[in-house]
Amino acid sequence: MKKFLVVGCGGSGAKTQAYMIDQLKAMLRSVDPSLTELPKAWQFVTIDVAGTPEPGPSGLGNVPENGGRYVSIGSDQQYSTFDAGVSAGLGAKAALGEIATWAPRQPERITTPISDGAGQYRALGRMLTINSLRKIRTELNNALSDLFDADTDSEINALSEKLTGRRQDLSASTPIILVISSMAGGAGASMFVDVCRALSTLPNGDPKNTAVFMYTPEIFETLADSAVVGTWPNSLAMFGEALAAQTGAATANDQAIFKAAGIESLGSHQTFARLFPLGARMGSQGTVFGDGTPNTIYRGVGRALAALMASEEASNSFASYLLANTGSPDADRSFLGWGDRDKLPWDVMPWATWGYAQLSMGRDRYAEYSAQRLAKTAFERLMRGHLDSSNPATGEEQLQARLSERFPNVLTRLELDPRFNQATPNSDNLRGWLGQVFDKHATPASGSATAYLRQQLPAGDGMKSQEFAQLIRSRLADPRLGDEVSRQLGSAAYAAVYEFADTLTNNLIDMAEDELAAHGVVYLEAILSQLRDIYTQRVIQPMQTLLTESRGRAALATPQGLDERLSPLSGRGSVSQSAQLLDSVADLYRGQLHQFFLVSVANYLEPVLEDFVRSVIGRLDDELRSAHATLELADSSARARTNLADVATDEPVAWPNDNDERIADRFKGSQNEILITEVESFPQDYEAHLLQTIQVDDPGVFDYREATKIASRSIIVGKWNTQAAEKAPADTLAPRPVEGRTGGNRAGWISKHLLHSPTGGETRESRPGQFRARIRPADILGRARTWIARPNDHFSNFISADLRSYMTESTINDIEAGNRMTRLRAAFNEALAQARPLAAVDANLVSTIHNRPDQSRFTFSEIPLKDTGAGDALKEILDAKNNLDDTTLGEFTKVLSLGEKVRHIDVFGSYPNYSPLVFSSLLAPISREWARRKGQEGFWSLRRSRPLPAALPLSDDERRAMVAGWIIGVTTGRIHISQPNTPQAAAHIFDHESQAWVDFPSPMLTPPTEMQAAIDWMPAVIESVLLAYANVALTDEHGRQGGSLRPYHLLRGIYDDSRSGPTTGGVVNHPVVTHLAEFASRLRAEMGLDKPMLVQYGTWLKGMLSGDMGTSYKSNRSVMDDLLKALPNTISLTLISMLLMIIISIPAGVLCAKHKDGIFDNIMRFVTYLFASLPSFVLALLFLLLFCVHLGWFGISPDKNLKGLFMPAMVLSLSLSAWYIRQVRSIILEELSKEYVIGSRARGVKESSILFRHVLKNSLLPIVTLIGNSFAMLLGGATIVENIFSWPGLGRLAVEAIAVRDYPVIQAYVVWMSIIFMLVNYLVDLSYQWIDPRIRTHNEELANG
Repeated sequence: MKKFLVVGCGGSGAKTQAYMIDQLKAMLRSVDPSLTELPKAWQFVTIDVAGTPEPGPSGLGNVPENGGRYVSIGSDQQYSTFDAGVSAGLGAKAALGEIATWAPRQPERITTPISDGAGQYRALGRMLTINSLRKIRTELNNALSDLFDADTDSEINALSEKLTGRRQDLSASTPIILVISSMAGGAGASMFVDVCRALSTLPNGDPKNTAVFMYTPEIFETLADSAVVGTWPNSLAMFGEALAAQTGAATANDQAIFKAAGIESLGSHQTFARLFPLGARMGSQGTVFGDGTPNTIYRGVGRALAALMASEEASNSFASYLLANTGSPDADRSFLGWGDRDKLPWDVMPWATWGYAQLSMGRDRYAEYSAQRLAKTAFERLMRGHLDSSNPATGEEQLQARLSERFPNVLTRLELDPRFNQATPNSDNLRGWLGQVFDKHATPASGSATAYLRQQLPAGDGMKSQEFAQLIRSRLADPRLGDEVSRQLGSAAYAAVYEFADTLTNNLIDMAEDELAAHGVVYLEAILSQLRDIYTQRVIQPMQTLLTESRGRAALATPQGLDERLSPLSGRGSVSQSAQLLDSVADLYRGQLHQFFLVSVANYLEPVLEDFVRSVIGRLDDELRSAHATLELADSSARARTNLADVATDEPVAWPNDNDERIADRFKGSQNEILITEVESFPQDYEAHLLQTIQVDDPGVFDYREATKIASRSIIVGKWNTQAAEKAPADTLAPRPVEGRTGGNRAGWISKHLLHSPTGGETRESRPGQFRARIRPADILGRARTWIARPNDHFSNFISADLRSYMTESTINDIEAGNRMTRLRAAFNEALAQARPLAAVDANLVSTIHNRPDQSRFTFSEIPLKDTGAGDALKEILDAKNNLDDTTLGEFTKVLSLGEKVRHIDVFGSYPNYSPLVFSSLLAPISREWARRKGQEGFWSLRRSRPLPAALPLSDDERRAMVAGWIIGVTTGRIHISQPNTPQAAAHIFDHESQAWVDFPSPMLTPPTEMQAAIDWMPAVIESVLLAYANVALTDEHGRQGGSLRPYHLLRGIYDDSRSGPTTGGVVNHPVVTHLAEFASRLRAEMGLDKPMLVQYGTWLKGMLSGDMGTSYKSNRSVMDDLLKALPNTISLTLISMLLMIIISIPAGVLCAKHKDGIFDNIMRFVTYLFASLPSFVLALLFLLLFCVHLGWFGISPDKNLKGLFMPAMVLSLSLSAWYIRQVRSIILEELSKEYVIGSRARGVKESSILFRHVLKNSLLPIVTLIGNSFAMLLGGATIVENIFSWPGLGRLAVEAIAVRDYPVIQAYVVWMSIIFMLVNYLVDLSYQWIDPRIRTHNEELANG
């Protein structure tokens, strides 16, 4: 037995955990019914988004309800606020780049409420996980710490001994960690790698012992399309991220995130030992598991994992064969796992599989079925036993009729006069009742008092008659004698009441239990209510009247007839034979003393009965009503919480009853539990066994209905015959009587009026009656189970049959033996089929990648059929299987035994550890989904949750080879983008072998419309390798699989064409050297670089003059086309910038000159100094920070429209305006100092007229000159600003060309700038004549000679 930590990620993980816990508890209860909780050695942790855990499936409890931990990672914030907080935290740790390529670019557009889930968006789920990494790690650490607690060690050692029969010390055993999640969702699918990474940072979280079980979206096929729209894209992203974790490519990103989260311990390079995919289909034929619904699969997997945890042999095999096995079949690593064999051994790449089924007698389920059905009968009797369904009267009418019929018998059992129910008794009636009830006490008491009185009367023989008479009278009148007689009678009365109180209580309990079993709770409540009234109104109140009437009467009051008896003593003679006279005198008091005793009894009994009504009947009624409320709640429950594994439930609504048309599915077991016993025969078997059982004690019963009544009554009263050491409980309302004990009562009631024992001893403390109505559902079900399980009974004999006795029983005939063999063979075949792993494989891909046929492996628990025909039959079944590995038969033979009391066989199935590509439960459906939805918006949105290195199924070596291949391929022309700058753009790679272009996936996961620049093609193409893997099972025109990976093999091969990993042996021998040398030679010839320098220059000049500026190295397009494409963008930016600059600078410069040294002038001089000193790139960055980041008015990447022009145009215009305002001010000031201005002012011309009609006009020449130079410069491209704002103009084109040394573009740009400056300056010179008439006149004069 091993220690386990089971971590459930997301909803699928949590549901599987619930089924596991249910199965484990059932297993523990089967070993020891007192084991109702999981041991601390089995820790369960659920991690999900919701603030509170979701209810368990199928009515089961969730993990926290079963003692496990729940970690919520959700947030009540709006996503945009939450995103800002996470981003700020990562930014402070310089880790923002770890989320920059996959987190939402526009968080404000996310409307998913992240308090409940991630909305199937893995990117959102990962952001939630990152924010909670420390919390997750803390809870996981707490769970792991509990595994090594001292109490845990002692508990697991004791449990192991119970399960295996061997004493062993497991305190130092290494725990196995099971992480369960789904590939399909947004929360669990995004967090599982982080959870495994967090575990690896903990002292006891060894990744070598961590197994990950991942459901593919195949299990959700039965759900509506709208509910699973994101499942397959999510699983595609998860496929890449899981393999990146396996190759170690994700380690750097994970460690950066963990450091930013404050987790300094970074764990090992390895994240987990093995991943187990789980689908809805099994084997190469793709057989659906059960009905294929999620809960069916969760339950099957839960049962399998529970069996793994509970079986020492299974857990040892799991750890050694599946987790630590280094014998995974060899594979063609060109498909997956291309890399350095020393850094990336193949064994870390394969995925494992796990399947389970159990072949069971199924009698345990029959036992529970029988107990629940019997309990249901008892429950119905308790709830509706007073009703007769055939009686048309109302329920109340039937209840009253039942009371009228049976209540007199109730009164008789309680020693009450039945006539008390009709009328209130008078004092004489009450004395009569007291005399009847207490006669056995009254006669001895009165006799004893009479004898004592006789003893106190003196002998008178020889005395004078009158003196003797006087002596008798004086002695009878002696108050001391009267007190003593009263004391004796009172003591006897107290003793009688003392005894009666216990008897009455026991009689009440016995009566109540019998009436409860006969007619139910409602009827008994009515009886108790009526009894309370009878005692209060018909007994206690009349008794008080009797006591009032008897108040003052002395025990030795002179009786009638005393004078007559003493009349013979009136003479003067002497007395003789006085003894006879005294006897007659004493006997005269006997009846009086008898009545005095009864009054004394009434005196003690009246307060005791009041206490009895309150402390016994009242307490019993309260407990009964409490139990009744529980029963009513259970009866009205619309939903039953059931245990599926052992079908145990104490909720009556789930119990089978006599009217069920079919047996409930839960009794049939899970899909991978195969029962030999026919479940459908349970009802018939139950009825037969019940009748046979009742007939043992009552042979006259032949009707099942009558037998049911007898059995249900036995369950309610808790009384039956048994040969077991444990007797029937007989404690329905109070504890059973203790054998051999006298005194006391079952309720433990001690009246406050009866604290002293009549026989002496210590004074007791008063105590109300204590009742526990054991009629609640759990109580009656427990009794039913005990009744069913009685040894040597028809039920128990049937239930206790084990596999060996079942198959070797000698008392059955040949037909039955044949039927049993047929059922066993069918069940074993079905068990083998159901034990196949829940992950379908593609047999052709197995052959293609592993070069071997697909095989299965089975192991078994003990099979007690050694040396039997049944054992031989099972071996024949295995021999007939042609796809089993060599170890299965050996495992089967090893577990054959002669064992007894073995009632089930566990079957564990698995494949060899195959390449992840062969599992058709994952990749093939993704391929079909992509074919159906490709190109649709939203398929890939927010699915990836890691940077590309950590999100692709590529090793670092393979990814780097592809990057290098892309760079070289673009450079050498082997990679071509068709229809560039259109939504239909696609990438292709040239295959020298076939002399044909091979297409990369199109459309890609990230389409061209989402690219910001041409450089984005490389990551987009490499990211879409995921699509190539999804299509790996598709066949090409030659019928071969794996063709979808061909373009990526070619891409990798440009740099390194080695088939399985990087080429070794030095740079000179590297394939890329040869490729580049060949390309360089070919390129020199194509470009004419092999010709003399003058020839090369002449060729270039000729082309330039004819408009042919060459071909761009980068875009492989005509340089002229690239220039003409960028020119309109630059012109629009230039025009708007210049317009804004003129609007700002000329009015401001004029006003500054006009108000020289004024406030406005001083402010503007400061502002212009400030903006002139700021480089344009600083101003641009400030604009981005203010308007894009903080205010959010614009996007980081501008739109190609007027809105997108605003910020770059403003930056350029402000930078220019700062300089132009100063220039305009200086020019205007110079003009204002000239004589014509002074003259105009002297003539009284308006200042505004002088300024705008004369001064400004005369200042235009220098201003226009400045504007022309600036215009020419901007037309050449505002290089820095265009690059910062990603504006596709000439400046950006030039910078990109310089960066990649695109010489044709650089040369053309230089020529282009020269032409622009010359042209603009020429146009400015021409404008002088139009602006200044003097120049035009001067030119005309020169022209005229």
